Amino acid sequence: MSQQYKIKGTDGGEYGPVSTEELQQWIAQNRCTRESLVEVDGSGEWVPLATLPGFQAAFAAPPPVPVQGDGGVSTVIPYKNAPALIAYYVGVFCIVCPPLLCFPAIVLGVIGLRRVKENPEVKGTAHAWIGILSGSFFLLLSIVVGVLIAIGSLSQ
Repeated sequence: MSQQYKIKGTDGGEYGPVSTEELQQWIAQNRCTRESLVEVDGSGEWVPLATLPGFQAAFAAPPPVPVQGDGGVSTVIPYKNAPALIAYYVGVFCIVCPPLLCFPAIVLGVIGLRRVKENPEVKGTAHAWIGILSGSFFLLLSIVVGVLIAIGSLSQ
């Protein structure tokens, strides 16, 4: 015959006797906690349920849930920070069409930096800075080249 248990409820009332199987169901239904007081087979001694060997496993901590990350991909390609990523590509392509692409590279880079400041998990600081710096460099370069061309055409 299986052991019989009496349980003291939070209201102070005694419930039972119940079998091991029924007590396990109560645990599964959250009707009992690890601190619930239990008397085994009329022993007169009330002990916390979690101290009984047959029920310790029911209250064991669940295994930790592994953190789902992206394996560092967002550091290399900040896909969570689209403005920083776009600033990077537009900044790199500023060499093709400097005056047209420089302003978007700078503006998107600044927006990307703000997003990183608000939420560091989005990553993209380096990409945003590359967009800002390359956009600024090629903008200044195009201005200097434009001024030199203007000076050269005036001297003729």
